[in-house]
Amino acid sequence: MTKTVLFYARYSTDRQDEVSIETQIELGKSFAEKQGWKLVEIYSDAAVSGTSFVLRPGIQQLLSRVKEERIDVVLCVTVDRLSRDIEHSHKILKELRYRDVDLWTVHAGTPVTDMEMSFRAMLSHELVGQIRFRTREGMKTAARKGKATTRLSYGYRLGQQRDANGDRIRGVREIEPAQAEIVRWIFEQYANGVSPATIAQNLNDRRVPAPQEQYWRDDTIRGDGKRQAGILHNELYVGRMIWNKQNYRKNPETERRTARLNDKSEWVVTEVPSMRIVSDELWARVKERQLTTLENFSRTTTNRLNRTHRPSYLLSGMLECAECGGSYAIMAKERYGCSNHKNKLPIDGLGGACCSNQKE
Repeated sequence: MTKTVLFYARYSTDRQDEVSIETQIELGKSFAEKQGWKLVEIYSDAAVSGTSFVLRPGIQQLLSRVKEERIDVVLCVTVDRLSRDIEHSHKILKELRYRDVDLWTVHAGTPVTDMEMSFRAMLSHELVGQIRFRTREGMKTAARKGKATTRLSYGYRLGQQRDANGDRIRGVREIEPAQAEIVRWIFEQYANGVSPATIAQNLNDRRVPAPQEQYWRDDTIRGDGKRQAGILHNELYVGRMIWNKQNYRKNPETERRTARLNDKSEWVVTEVPSMRIVSDELWARVKERQLTTLENFSRTTTNRLNRTHRPSYLLSGMLECAECGGSYAIMAKERYGCSNHKNKLPIDGLGGACCSNQKE
């Protein structure tokens, strides 16, 4: 009897070409045809890490198909295309075993055994760890030389310096004059008592392009004091680059990364005077206002909900604005309101207009 087969392909990052998927599919089709199998469906995940499971729609769809109807074989080019995580690899194999489905790889040309899965998953897991280590050590070396190791901060652009062979030197950045003026303006406005929300609204009204999203947000400017993130906390603006300020860990339930601040002894601090945009005097004024704001916020006794910094309550995360679809949050004592309206954030669904819902 002809076997019914599902094929799965994956590549890890957006730096890899889609040809990687096409190549895997061609190999799978050729192998299935040679075996005389019936290939009924192809599933794939593009630019998704093999250490993820829940966040890969392709593998989730494949497993759902396996549960819905009779499938004889799940085929992939190599085991590491299916998963690079030991726990997830065995979870997938157990699910297939329970449904009487064999797992085959084009590379081996035979069904995958429990021992092979364990061995290859362990190797893949270890390889991921080694790659991460080498990458971090390379980034540390680059940071000590004052070179960029992650995405560029607002106010900078890639440098165009060339080496002896005419190739652009990687990691070199330079100040982007127009954005640098915006950075100085933001610092000056905040130091003069203007709120981050008002600053963001002004920038949006002037149609100044935002760093990441389409519109400026108050938290883009204000940032996070604990994680020292955001424009007003970026020490590169005073010519000081800090690397390894925080680390990221994947939540095993959501598979999403969460940031945690590292101890200062682990930070790599490099002075890069050529990257300075903000003067020490202006930086000090901003730090002084941030400290005053933090002290005032800590002392407040008028609003228990705000004082505890938006804890989870019965309706937290459940209320939405009927006009713009934004979230409702604590605005005043025991009252909720639209966050988008408060922050005066332009909404795509409203044609770039701000939400006018003032109901609390």
